Amino acid sequence: MIPEKKAGSSEYDEKDITTVVADDLEIRGTIKFKTSVMLKGIFEGEIFSEGLLVVGPTAKVTATISTKTLVSHGEISGNVTATDQVTLKNSSLHNGDISTPNIIIENGAVFNGSCSMRPKDAATG
Repeated sequence: MIPEKKAGSSEYDEKDITTVVADDLEIRGTIKFKTSVMLKGIFEGEIFSEGLLVVGPTAKVTATISTKTLVSHGEISGNVTATDQVTLKNSSLHNGDISTPNIIIENGAVFNGSCSMRPKDAATG
């Protein structure tokens, strides 16, 4: 189950996120999940998600990411495909391409790459 956003905001409450990977962890490999994960540490590899991925402000992620929803406060190097939405918060740094039907890039976010947007039903095909 994907957590609800805080009322009147694009933020998610950390206590409602199913799994939080601490900022002192360094992980290499493949992560697959259906609900919600917040990464705070270092991750290298691949991420496959049917839910919400939150990249915390202390996170450094080098990965190919396929998810439903991505909210990034941290650093991502790699291409992202999101079937619902990508949000790059003002503290985020993204180096790589993004494919999603909806994108929010806050003032202050750094995005180096290309973005392709298709209607929601075309994004999966």
